Amino acid sequence: MTRFLEQLMAQAVIRSITHVESGGLPFVGVIVDGQQAISEFGVNRVQETGDPSAHAEIVAIRDALSSSGKTDLRGTTLLATGEPCGMCYRHAINARITDIRVAVDRDQVAELGFDYRHSYPSFGITDSLRSSLMRPLRVSGDTEPFIRFLALQNLRN
Repeated sequence: MTRFLEQLMAQAVIRSITHVESGGLPFVGVIVDGQQAISEFGVNRVQETGDPSAHAEIVAIRDALSSSGKTDLRGTTLLATGEPCGMCYRHAINARITDIRVAVDRDQVAELGFDYRHSYPSFGITDSLRSSLMRPLRVSGDTEPFIRFLALQNLRN
């Protein structure tokens, strides 16, 4: 299963780069059940939709719930190119996801321009809870979407 998750995370990173190049933010989430993705590659759609909750992970969770007809996502895994913010962790927990794999953790993401660590206490995400849910799943080029985003932002400014 680990090889499958690595391949899917590598695809998520590629989707993230594509989204950045089209003007989006560098976050992608996907829900996995066993050896199958059960959601689209959710991208952060906050800018496009004006919906402040349209984070990549939440987009993927919404898609997995609606396409599966399930009331929760117990037994599934959330893959995220960047570690979820407090709101996304809370959404995943409420959907009963207990396995979250991240390519780039919150500290690395903060160094790359997205520091949302302050959001954790508001949503009850403690370090203990976080460490019980999240495991790293690094893949080649996993910081590339964030680096490209910063480069594009610098070109625009």
